[in-house]
Amino acid sequence: MVAGVRRWPRWIPAAAGAALLVTVAVGAHGQAPPPAQRGEVHSAYEKETIAMVLASLGETEDEHPEGKLVEHVEIVPLDVFEERDAPGLLWKPLPGILDSLHAKTRPSVVRREILVNEGDGYRQVRVDEMIRNLRQLSPLSLVLVVATKSRETGRVRVVVITKDVWSLRLAWGIVGTPGGLEQLVLQPSELNLAGTHQTIDGTFIYEPLALTYGLGYVVPRIASSRVAVVANANVMVNRESGSPEGTYGSLVAGEPLFSGETPWAWDATTEWQDAIYRRYENAQLANYVDPATGLAVPFEYRIREFEEILELRRAFGWDTRHEFTLAGSIVRDVYQIPYSTPSLQAMQTVQSFVANDVPVSDTAVGPTLQYETYTKRYARLIDFDTLALQEDYRLGHDVLLAVGPRSTALGSTRNYVALAASAQYTVAIRDGLFRASISSITDIGRVSERTNGVLQSHEIPDAYVLPVTHLVTPTIAGLGRIVLDARFDYRWRNYLNKLDIVGGNMFLRGFPTNFLVGADSVSYSLELRSRPVEILSCQLAGVVFFDAADAAPTVSTLRPLQSTGIGVRALFPWLDRVVFRADLGVPLVRPIDPSTGRVVAPIGYIISFGQAFDMPSIAPTPALPTEQVEVPTDPGSGS
Repeated sequence: MVAGVRRWPRWIPAAAGAALLVTVAVGAHGQAPPPAQRGEVHSAYEKETIAMVLASLGETEDEHPEGKLVEHVEIVPLDVFEERDAPGLLWKPLPGILDSLHAKTRPSVVRREILVNEGDGYRQVRVDEMIRNLRQLSPLSLVLVVATKSRETGRVRVVVITKDVWSLRLAWGIVGTPGGLEQLVLQPSELNLAGTHQTIDGTFIYEPLALTYGLGYVVPRIASSRVAVVANANVMVNRESGSPEGTYGSLVAGEPLFSGETPWAWDATTEWQDAIYRRYENAQLANYVDPATGLAVPFEYRIREFEEILELRRAFGWDTRHEFTLAGSIVRDVYQIPYSTPSLQAMQTVQSFVANDVPVSDTAVGPTLQYETYTKRYARLIDFDTLALQEDYRLGHDVLLAVGPRSTALGSTRNYVALAASAQYTVAIRDGLFRASISSITDIGRVSERTNGVLQSHEIPDAYVLPVTHLVTPTIAGLGRIVLDARFDYRWRNYLNKLDIVGGNMFLRGFPTNFLVGADSVSYSLELRSRPVEILSCQLAGVVFFDAADAAPTVSTLRPLQSTGIGVRALFPWLDRVVFRADLGVPLVRPIDPSTGRVVAPIGYIISFGQAFDMPSIAPTPALPTEQVEVPTDPGSGS
């Protein structure tokens, strides 16, 4: 996460008065929500898996299990590599060798996540929640739960099917551009240490001007408790000098809301960053070009950041959820130019760069009270972001409100109150979804700043509004879907000088990466996504896209550029739930790149992981890997 570019925090400072109004009926659990809509939908790959497992167990699916007594829960862990993954002669020498090189998840690790046990009444809504919990665990790719018939009337058996990803592996990520390799991430790891789901990993990141080396450790559950711990530390080394130039890392511990019946949760987070941020464009260090002097300086600055956040959450309700979070935080951000200027004219260019594109240093200390309410209703779908694996998306409303006073008496740079409000609504359209949301954050507190030589005072120093719409159509003639996404990030006050960066990787494919920079941004994208085709368990799909986006200093200067192109998506269920992506884009208009003074290339490509854009969400990012929420994405353009 790059400091200085707008982030969507785990806890969003936001308006408490409205939060207190909703404390009505917070004592009792409400009526249980219904099972996920289209809950029994499965891809061809998943249907084949269910048929194979039930045949091996001699079981028959029970189509009406609701309310029956659970007499037995069977855990069936599948091998990472099965015969269907590489049949015939290719397969025979492999299984014993490959599956002996990694740890398979212990059945006890899966069993401790079971929410419907022997002796309980079968409730589909709990089964759905159990499935979502298991999918949050990174060593698992495939998670299926099937109710099967019992020989006794009024009873049912439950079969839990899981498939591990290859745990001992070299994970990788890449951003390739026509200008060269912009980023390469190599992460050797053991995702499932001794079958316990503990993860130990190393990190290597290549960038044109720096290398990063790091270590990380994740404990999703300490012993039989629900307490999780996540730790990582990284050092950046300058490629030219070979000397360390910064470090960053974090330590998080806490107990999450793992179920709709969990009343309390807590977490503590420490994060630091002392490193140089560089804006790369097409695998080259970008320049800031001063419009007044025409001189250029490197687009880089040093970030010194420290965050300490303590959160305590209380949840109420079941069908309609109410969650209150009390947080205390210390956030210190310092931004400095890491180079000196040889001349007065160059100094003026640096001053222009600082005034326009470098965030303002700030320290914020104080409490935050947050309230969130949402419905625990889900649509279970396939062929969305992970192609042939089921995904659950929350339906109905999601509203977030909170307030965060910050005071110089506690150590803050200034006195202000941070208010925020977000609202989102999602509806299912057959096997598609439509989601619309709007978010805003407003700081109230007087600051003075000099603009064009004139000292001005503002009672609202920072404020922005962010509307987002996202449509995934139902499957059209069995061939594929149309996906539409539109976002508008408007900062009508920007004292802290936060920026959006757009281009290349997302929202404007075909243009150089990180091509556009500005306080305000707009983007709209259209994709035609084909249905996946299965080849030896690998899922392959195609994409045709049209993108339009811009980022600029003000709304009045936004002039969206357009591009079009094609892409390929691939999913390997034995490796991950995240798709591999390769996109080839063509700019419809080729402007001059102000950083280089040259016309942008006639074609651009990007090789990376994850969809170019996926389902946005206003839900706070979970602090812990086992949090029972819909996995959110940052709805901001290019953040």
